[in-house]
Amino acid sequence: MSEEGGWTRSYLVRMDHLAIALFLAVLLIGGLAGGWIISQTHLTDYSLLQAENQRLKNYRDKVRHTIINNSQYGLISSDLLQELELSIDLTDDQGRPVSILDERKGGIFVDQIYINFLENIPTFPPVNGYVTRGLLLHELDLQVNHEGIDIAAPAGEIVAAAASGLVVLSRWTEDLGNMIILSHGDDYFTVYGHNQTNLVAPRQWVERGQPIALVGDTGISHGPHLHFEIWKDARSIDPRLLIDLYRTQDISVETYD
Repeated sequence: MSEEGGWTRSYLVRMDHLAIALFLAVLLIGGLAGGWIISQTHLTDYSLLQAENQRLKNYRDKVRHTIINNSQYGLISSDLLQELELSIDLTDDQGRPVSILDERKGGIFVDQIYINFLENIPTFPPVNGYVTRGLLLHELDLQVNHEGIDIAAPAGEIVAAAASGLVVLSRWTEDLGNMIILSHGDDYFTVYGHNQTNLVAPRQWVERGQPIALVGDTGISHGPHLHFEIWKDARSIDPRLLIDLYRTQDISVETYD
């Protein structure tokens, strides 16, 4: 009843209606709370996916950079280049096609020995040591050229083949002392110099990682080390471009691209 008098008002709520109203209120509050929790979970997942997506993009860029740098050595198939949508000039300075895996058709036979090019790219470190001298190529003064790297290692340490191949030379030379040259197919050659002892003979087949010599200081040398060269298409390649160990264990003063 109001203070001024007048009509009285009363309200009657049935118990079943009240129960239904409370039930609907609980459902509404529970739905809102559940939706908030689920939305927060999805927001967290979205943030994680964004971070993972950025990481994968950075990784993809690094892979592309590596592929572009190594495509000139014939390590990358044309299918992979097309799949990654990389525009790379697959020709050399004379306009001739650069060797790629599709063109190799798997390998060749040398004296009835099958050479698989995928297994015969010189990427195995011949010896574990530090690079003390890098490449030095001088167009005007060829006598000062140093067409390989020097890897310091204890005398008598095993020298392994950087890839499977055929021994084309194993003998004494005035400059590099006991020297070995391996042919790996597709115009890949590796040179191992200043050996204490050569363990292989010409026309012998060697497997990747097989011992072929012992570290020494024969020839014109100033201490035990391995002189190591990689040649492709009659051009010297810096081994640090193909072998990660020598890139990380490089203490030489020469710079390389």
